[in-house]
Amino acid sequence: MENFKYGYFDTSDQPPPIQVKHLNNGHIVATAAQKPCIFKLFPIIFHDFIYHLPSFIVYKVLREILDLVLFYPFRKQWLPVLEDLCNTFNQIMILHFPTKIIPKAHFIREYERMIHDFGPSIKYWCFRYEAGHAYFKKIAMRTNNFKNTPKMLVTHYRLKQCFKFVCLSRFINVDYSIGIKKIRSTCFNASMKTVLLKHFGRINFEDNFIQCTKLIHENIQYYQSSVYIMNVESVHEQPVFAQIAFILKMQEKW
Repeated sequence: MENFKYGYFDTSDQPPPIQVKHLNNGHIVATAAQKPCIFKLFPIIFHDFIYHLPSFIVYKVLREILDLVLFYPFRKQWLPVLEDLCNTFNQIMILHFPTKIIPKAHFIREYERMIHDFGPSIKYWCFRYEAGHAYFKKIAMRTNNFKNTPKMLVTHYRLKQCFKFVCLSRFINVDYSIGIKKIRSTCFNASMKTVLLKHFGRINFEDNFIQCTKLIHENIQYYQSSVYIMNVESVHEQPVFAQIAFILKMQEKW
């Protein structure tokens, strides 16, 4: 885990390394945001041996459950599939980890009924509330101002929002770029040059191109080497991923 290179959007939630004492105690020390990060990257970090473990089926079933539970909008046709996955998870937990079945693992079997009665679970989960509550707790502890704590917290939060809205208003019709530098045309292979010619038309590849490492366009943040969902296939609704190789500027446009 210490040598694994996290992506740009996962760096802020990078979990601490898992130590031997954590495995012995059956408890991983991480925040609420770090645990989903290590969960989704778990088969990539430990790819060298994870697929040889018979208990890896537990992770795969739990991953399928999590994808359905956090999916929005949720379709009613998926409820029987979710119920089967929850029952399967309970059975394989009894098979592989009979001593690790805690109440949270048992509550997974209730997700099908909860979503059926109250709608998608992402609409009533507490993750965003906990994130907002953590911000106010940090402000209250760092300021040491306990005379009128509610007023102090509201003032800090409103000033932060004003600053955020002012920054966003500047980027509505303007592209904001970071890390601008020149790049030689020798960095492009034949397929890249073909794509550039089709998109921009006539290009002089002898000149140096302008590139940037980070671009904010229409309030969307693009970062070099990051992976994005570009489309969804009509069959089975599988997402189509793409990784940004370069962010180039040509004809006064990025």
